[in-house]
Amino acid sequence: MESMTKNKQNRDVIRRMAEKYMSPLKMTDCRELTEGMFNAAYEVCLDNGSSVILKIAPPKEAEVLTYEKNIMYAEMQTMIMLSQQGSIPVPHIYGYDDSCTVCTSPYFVMEKLRGESMNKIRYALSQEQIDSLYLETGRIIRNVNNIACPCFGFPAQSEYQGDNWYSVFYKMMTAAIDDARRTDAMLEVPPDELMNELGRSEAFFNEVTEPRLVHYDCWDGNIFVENGNITGIIDWERVLWADPLMELEFRRFSPNLVFQKGYGLEELNKNQIIRALWYDVYMMVLVASECESRKYDINEVYGWGGVLEKQFEELKGLL
Repeated sequence: MESMTKNKQNRDVIRRMAEKYMSPLKMTDCRELTEGMFNAAYEVCLDNGSSVILKIAPPKEAEVLTYEKNIMYAEMQTMIMLSQQGSIPVPHIYGYDDSCTVCTSPYFVMEKLRGESMNKIRYALSQEQIDSLYLETGRIIRNVNNIACPCFGFPAQSEYQGDNWYSVFYKMMTAAIDDARRTDAMLEVPPDELMNELGRSEAFFNEVTEPRLVHYDCWDGNIFVENGNITGIIDWERVLWADPLMELEFRRFSPNLVFQKGYGLEELNKNQIIRALWYDVYMMVLVASECESRKYDINEVYGWGGVLEKQFEELKGLL
């Protein structure tokens, strides 16, 4: 996947970036990792036979959406916190550099997890194995969501933080709509209608009183597996302090029922369904805008506006 936000670097720069934190080890080889859609990433091979992962934030001049600002810093801080806690399997961070002296963007070097992403090996797995992994993922993400946070919002943007979940989410949605207008994203639903309905929905958010850690992007490509077991969860860049129902597996347009069983929440009540549908709408606004701002090189990712329209109609039917 090619994107305008990927800040690719040549071999010499990659070597200097990695060796800043892995010295006295030396780089012997490197290869680009292409599954991601936002950051540039490389596997760096070292002269002791091991490998590390190098992840580079977008160039400063790249157009990014509001929620994407400072997300590498938020990801790095979250992974360090989780690795110190020890109960959530995440890669170890060897170093983070935001000086922009070696590279033109911030970057970090992290442990290379054992195994492969579930997305890459899914074809070789039986349904029983897939279900077992989703059950385990549900249990892991439940542990993630059990972590209390200082407030609601984006961890690395104080202007999008607060103690009231509805107020913070309303501000997040407003920013997403502004980004959609700026990027000329095809939403298929008038933005003013979206915001008017959200204005009528405050009561459904009031039962969310405790901000929790939310991964928000735990799809198959971010679940690493070896010998039928999960070795770690990666890509914490979209991390939020929010309602756990924002997790990807609770999206109403593509629910993961096996995950939900492992998580321990197999059936949502009406208020939860309404909030989940609002999170569907929010996600569709984001991905429609991402397609425009990142200028993807393939067409398959377009058309999210139609999904947004469908989810919004279902939502209005419940309000």
